[in-house]
Amino acid sequence: MRAVGVALVLLVGIELGIRVAYLVRNSMVSHVVIPYTAAQDFGPVPPWIDGLRILESAEGLSWRNQPNVRRSYLDVYGPVRFEEDRARLLRRFIPNTPAYLEGNPVWTVSVNSRGFRGPEFETAKAPGAFRIVCIGDSWTFGANVDQTDAYPRRLETLLRSEYPAGGVEILNLGVMGYSSYQGLELLQTEGLPLGPDLVIIGFGMNDALVGGWRDKDSVEPEATVLSAARSAAGRLEIVKLLRYVSAQMRHEPWSMGDYMQTVASSIGTPDHAWSGGAAAETTDYEAAEPYTRVSPRDYEENIRAMVRLAKNRGTAVILLYNSIWDTSYRDALERVSLTESVPLVDSESVLDRAVTEIEQDIERSRGLEPPSSRNASSTGSDQDSTEVVFRVFAGDQPVSEALYIAGTDRALGDAVPNVVSLRDDGAGGDQTADDDVWSLAVSLPVGRTVLYVYTNSGEAGRWEGMDVPDLRRLTVPSDAGGRRVYGPIETFGRFYLQADGWHTDAAGYTLIAEAVLEVIRSDAGLHARLARPGG
Repeated sequence: MRAVGVALVLLVGIELGIRVAYLVRNSMVSHVVIPYTAAQDFGPVPPWIDGLRILESAEGLSWRNQPNVRRSYLDVYGPVRFEEDRARLLRRFIPNTPAYLEGNPVWTVSVNSRGFRGPEFETAKAPGAFRIVCIGDSWTFGANVDQTDAYPRRLETLLRSEYPAGGVEILNLGVMGYSSYQGLELLQTEGLPLGPDLVIIGFGMNDALVGGWRDKDSVEPEATVLSAARSAAGRLEIVKLLRYVSAQMRHEPWSMGDYMQTVASSIGTPDHAWSGGAAAETTDYEAAEPYTRVSPRDYEENIRAMVRLAKNRGTAVILLYNSIWDTSYRDALERVSLTESVPLVDSESVLDRAVTEIEQDIERSRGLEPPSSRNASSTGSDQDSTEVVFRVFAGDQPVSEALYIAGTDRALGDAVPNVVSLRDDGAGGDQTADDDVWSLAVSLPVGRTVLYVYTNSGEAGRWEGMDVPDLRRLTVPSDAGGRRVYGPIETFGRFYLQADGWHTDAAGYTLIAEAVLEVIRSDAGLHARLARPGG
């Protein structure tokens, strides 16, 4: 008994010591760093990160924002020297900012006492106020941007300028990671009781995730003595630390090349759905239904239920399709929009047009528009292949040797980095020498989708001089045989209007807010209510 007592005292001391160490460590964190890797292969997550999370468990909703939380995040979605540097950001215990990240943008999150992003608000709206409730996922929450740049806040600013007498008040009820399944519950329990005049609903990106589970099956198992004991043990920091060390020792990270080749080989097969992202555009959701968070059919039912609940209370509704990808979930929203007579803002199309304009502006400003039209130059009579010109602007990145491309085709180096060099000498597909736009013409089969990344002046065969932590892709038009195809001018270290691989940036959120404003302007009822004093 004496030995057991000594052991218990020792364990309690270690547990308390670990907790104090984490507390001291996290108190030193000025900016939280969210690392990014293309394969999402960060390895085991250190347990000391738990104290910096802004989500917590919530009965009936799976999770929700923690109330009264304030966090600042450092934007690290950009180039690094070595691939392993990205995951290393997550594992560091001393929370100093690496020199190469100093000066990067910072965005801040402030969550009020109700657990929503934004200032405090009362349940009852002020007399004469026109209250708008925005309900949705991380696009509504405003992932990767500052408080004032989330689309609800941008919309509030625009509406107050457009309708100064309208008494506009916008509440942001967005929660990162939510699907329409949680959204329906949140609208009923917290959204509609706020008495909104207008509800803006934006879900879809998380619904489409093929991750191996369905949200509607997420039911907490019945607690037993054994499960309660395991749960309690699992919350001990010493247990979490030992598990982390063990998992870290076993972890074998993927390289960018491994991931690229795996995703490429899955294209056209059911396995492609599991790679996420752009795979959502071609996923057979009927076949993947048992593994999809919310199927398109259930998604449509959830959105329709939300619309009808709002309408039954006399509340106007606007739907948002907030996604980077063109998926069947947009088709579902279009059906709801048509049959329920509610407007739909297609953010993907809005952003796609804006990205095309950015690409074309870069071409025009640098005098790099291809002769006659983008795809018009003849390269021969072979109808099974065509010459494709990849083009990337160095931007603010110094280039000591060259920019390289590594992609899933022999002409692109078979995903081996720093081997296939692009050119800035006016030859080999490059249009103008020494203009910082690096280019390369290669022959590719028509209809082929290639994945690729850029690197900058690295060692051959090593993932050095890394670009954005994501895969770029290009599909050769099936009717392009015998014609030269010019890809858009990309920028090293940047995806236009994207803050990361899933979210738009501040400029994109502003475009969404402006699109919603146009809908409100065109709706006679909403326009009239906002135009008169006091809404």
